[in-house]
Amino acid sequence: MPMVTPRQADILLITGYLSVKTLKRVILVYEQMQAPKYVVGFGSCTINGGMYWDSYSTIKSLDQYLPVEMYLAGCMPRPEAIISGFTWLIDRVGKGEANSWRDYYENYEFYRKNQEELFGGPVQSYQDIPADAQRFGILEAHE
Repeated sequence: MPMVTPRQADILLITGYLSVKTLKRVILVYEQMQAPKYVVGFGSCTINGGMYWDSYSTIKSLDQYLPVEMYLAGCMPRPEAIISGFTWLIDRVGKGEANSWRDYYENYEFYRKNQEELFGGPVQSYQDIPADAQRFGILEAHE
């Protein structure tokens, strides 16, 4: 079901292409979500920019900036692919295998570096990602 705020959501469904400006907002929303959280790239645009692949402001590969649990290929993906994809994701979550959200905490420097290179400077974050990683037991506390 759709949620009122990112803090109540489990899945961030990215549909269509992302511009650089839009990606900033997506990162903000993703960081506000409570873990565990999952990103689903819906359609070819999130994989390679789709029909906007040659635009200077189109994001070509979402997984360089956020951990993507699953991509649904197609423009638009067929209904069978959507059902199959979400069934696969539900199974992985149920088995405890859907852990791409942990990757954001474990490789935060990688994602942050890519974000800063794309945006041309520091990215403002309203969350303390390293502290969250320590709280989840993903990273050891640094003294």
